[in-house]
Amino acid sequence: MNADDKKLWELYKKTDRRELLEKIVEKYLNIVHYLAHKLVVYTSNSLTRDDLYSAGIIGLLEAIKRFDIEKGLEFQTYATIRIRGAIIDEIRRIDWVPRSVRQKSKKIDAAIHALFNKTGRMPSDYEIAEELEISIEEYYKITDNLGPLFLSSLDASIASGGDSEILKIRDIVQDESEESFGSLMMHKKLRKQIIKAIGQLPDKEKLVISLYYYEELNLKEIGMVLGVSESRVSQIHSSAILKLRHSLQNFDYSADEITLS
Repeated sequence: MNADDKKLWELYKKTDRRELLEKIVEKYLNIVHYLAHKLVVYTSNSLTRDDLYSAGIIGLLEAIKRFDIEKGLEFQTYATIRIRGAIIDEIRRIDWVPRSVRQKSKKIDAAIHALFNKTGRMPSDYEIAEELEISIEEYYKITDNLGPLFLSSLDASIASGGDSEILKIRDIVQDESEESFGSLMMHKKLRKQIIKAIGQLPDKEKLVISLYYYEELNLKEIGMVLGVSESRVSQIHSSAILKLRHSLQNFDYSADEITLS
């Protein structure tokens, strides 16, 4: 925290003046915008990006209220956690997944499993729809409602390699040269499995995963790259996550498996 920011924070904490609070909020609104754009992929039609933005503002205000400048932490890091948590709580509160949708998700998982065993490759969306005896449009309608299920899935964490080691999908698509040697050794076997799973995805799904989790583009930006709508990008993302979930569900995530043999 630079000297000017520290002075602003100290004055606000002492006086609780509204105009100082507004200055701090304005300074960190970009975090709210960013996370609202990123997490909208985990919603269905019942929540908009504006809804997520409003929840994020509440998270930002709570972070400002609770932040202790004496602890020497970076507020941006602290606020990001609080804002993300507030948005996810709102998604889970409003955008709950009905049992019928969960059942349909299980049927898709079963169809992917059956087709993979039959062909030895990851099936296309059209093949999954045919296996389910539904139209491709109906298949996409189902995947449109699966976003909230993924909050506790791949974006939250793929696996734990110990008491505090959590591997996220963004960790396995980033440049390995950025990782510490110890971290690379710890996750080598699991990373290899996940990279293999991503490699089995159709090219367009592979690209969406890379652009979303590594390049950190939002749905609109990815749509511009691919020349498709935001909703289509969301469908591609959901389909990719379902297939990755299939590839990883039988992998042993125990510490012994994750460590280098």
